[in-house]
Amino acid sequence: MERAISRYLWVHNSLKAQIEAEDYKVGDYLPPEPELQRTFQVSRTTVRKAVEMLAQKGFVYIRQGKGTQILDFKATQRLGFVTSFSETLREQGFTVTQADIRVDFVSAPRRIAADLGVEPGARLLRIDRITLANGSPIALMTNYLLPELVPGIEKRINGMSSLYSFLESEYNLVIEAATDFISARQALAGEAEKLQIAEGSSLLVVRRDSHSGGRPIEVAILLIVADKYEYSVHTKERPPRAARNPPSTSMRNPPSTSMRNPPSTSMRNPPSTSARNPPSTSMRRSPTLEYSGNGQV
Repeated sequence: MERAISRYLWVHNSLKAQIEAEDYKVGDYLPPEPELQRTFQVSRTTVRKAVEMLAQKGFVYIRQGKGTQILDFKATQRLGFVTSFSETLREQGFTVTQADIRVDFVSAPRRIAADLGVEPGARLLRIDRITLANGSPIALMTNYLLPELVPGIEKRINGMSSLYSFLESEYNLVIEAATDFISARQALAGEAEKLQIAEGSSLLVVRRDSHSGGRPIEVAILLIVADKYEYSVHTKERPPRAARNPPSTSMRNPPSTSMRNPPSTSMRNPPSTSARNPPSTSMRRSPTLEYSGNGQV
């Protein structure tokens, strides 16, 4: 067992080093499995474990029927830990700066108010800014905060590099958990101008509810240039299912269905189907696709 683990880690580390050294370019494909088997002199199972590990870490994407494609690993965010968008970029090698930072007080929109547990129209602090990675705009960010938790922040915000780090160091507020809601839409004219992209370009839209001390303290809205960023979600195991074996319906002694004296089906007095009390046909809502849990934004 120990030898098998070391071999797939060896293959993983070798391929990872080649990707980081740009021996494989973004968009290229890894050699097919048989070629990797010959190169490393390992089994197909070992190759697959190594490649799956690379996929979990955001270095590659396994395209069924096509092969394993190299991703821009420096701009892949793996959901699982609570870090800010800026922190994630820095950890992956980008130089991150903030531009056009604006701070004001606004009346809470209905949905933001619900997320923060305040009344609609309550006074909130709003922070707007453009986030740049290596000097190129990558996201528009808006944060809504409860003003009583961050007094005077509007006078101290200019030196901020990461909101979460700033809240920790200046206000002793540690983001302990967050729920992310991820969708997509096209960029409007004003958004496109700020992000230096074409109007109508694809954006990732992330709404995050952040908690500290067991209560919601912040809602963030991010508009991210979709072709510069991606999310990687690693899942494991199938969910529990109901018992697959239904109650026995053995046909050795089936209930009698003799037609000599069939049950009466006279329509003189049919079962009541009065429209006043129709059978219940409650329509359940379709499930909403969302990622909910600790994440990174």
